[in-house]
Amino acid sequence: MGDAIGTRPPTTPVVVELPEQYAAVVFIDGAVDELPKLMGEAFRLTAEAIAASGAQIAGHPFARYVGFGQRVQAEVGFPYVGRLTATDRVHDAILPAGRAVTTRHVGAYDTIAGAWNRAAAWMREHELVPSGPAWECYLTGPDEPGLPVTEVFWPLD
Repeated sequence: MGDAIGTRPPTTPVVVELPEQYAAVVFIDGAVDELPKLMGEAFRLTAEAIAASGAQIAGHPFARYVGFGQRVQAEVGFPYVGRLTATDRVHDAILPAGRAVTTRHVGAYDTIAGAWNRAAAWMREHELVPSGPAWECYLTGPDEPGLPVTEVFWPLD
């Protein structure tokens, strides 16, 4: 479990130790086909709130899923450093410190279920227990050249 992400193929799950990160988030609730619009708005609102507060974005945009079914509920935004002034839509959240399983997905967003399934199977195989909502970090944007790169994080007990 001690191998660094950079020494393994990008699709092989590994356990990493994460620092606690403060994040500015917007709660979204919508159908899967509404997610691109809802997430785009959430990223815009959180980036604006961070800048207006005098804080700085300190990581990739993310979506932490708290419900996934007919409708998807998620906290969507950016990690930041500094002090955030909340708005009517943007509030503070914390991405927890501790161990997490992570895997990287390279490809279209509509095929990311394979990364989630791979991480879940790997956790079962290694008898690891998730301990809270998982999240995706979007390492590249939809307008960048090449396939999107997304990293999945699943916190562990």
